[in-house]
Amino acid sequence: MFNKTKYNFWLDATIFIAFLITAITGLLLWMVLPHEQGSQALSLLGLSRRTWVDLHDWAGLAMLIGATTHIALHWKWVTCVARRFLGKLAQQARFNFSLNSFLFVAFALASLSGLVAWLVLPSGGYRGGRNPLYNASLLGLTRYGWNDVHLWAGLAMIAVLVVHLALHQRWIVCSIRRYAQAAFCNLQAADQSNECPA
Repeated sequence: MFNKTKYNFWLDATIFIAFLITAITGLLLWMVLPHEQGSQALSLLGLSRRTWVDLHDWAGLAMLIGATTHIALHWKWVTCVARRFLGKLAQQARFNFSLNSFLFVAFALASLSGLVAWLVLPSGGYRGGRNPLYNASLLGLTRYGWNDVHLWAGLAMIAVLVVHLALHQRWIVCSIRRYAQAAFCNLQAADQSNECPA
């Protein structure tokens, strides 16, 4: 039987882990291993800059898939609150919807710009003028412009997600407690069933 609450908890936990990896690697790439001449030779904790970029890209893709699933799972709430937004709606629901809308816009911009920089306008350097994509642009922005959009949308997303998590901390703590207790009880039951009879 499908337990929507349990599924939602584990989906959100997966998204959060992907978010942490994406945010941490993104901040490291921005502040510690910035992209500049010769930066490909840089390394941190034994990992090259290219490996950190790969971690960032794949964790971001996992977060995109998870967030899309999360939105689909909550689509009924989204459409219901959107219809009632200007009418009768509890202040808390209105604030949550506004915050989630801002989070969605920041996430969509970060995802779109990240995908464009990763897949549509890949790097490769000047190569003595042999790289035809060196100055390529999409919608008037070069790869560096899309990277700037990605950076600022990502920072906005981090800030809004921190507020989002703070507002939902009671549900998070209760869910973690509930599932941790259930796992502990299951382990105890398995231990007792493996004991030899006297």
